[in-house]
Amino acid sequence: MNDESERKALIKKDQEFSTLPRPNYEKMTNDQIRKRTEIMEQTFKVLFSETDDEEDDNYL
Repeated sequence: MNDESERKALIKKDQEFSTLPRPNYEKMTNDQIRKRTEIMEQTFKVLFSETDDEEDDNYL
């Protein structure tokens, strides 16, 4: 995969998790986009996991 197609793939994957306004991808490196997407994926998994602990119920 060349740099341009890798960048497009990274941005597309990141946009699955992005809220508005989206980040300025032109100012971000591929590594920054990749790391941001990984953090968003991990956060999503933790927040919406199917396991439900009592401690989580008392969070709010």
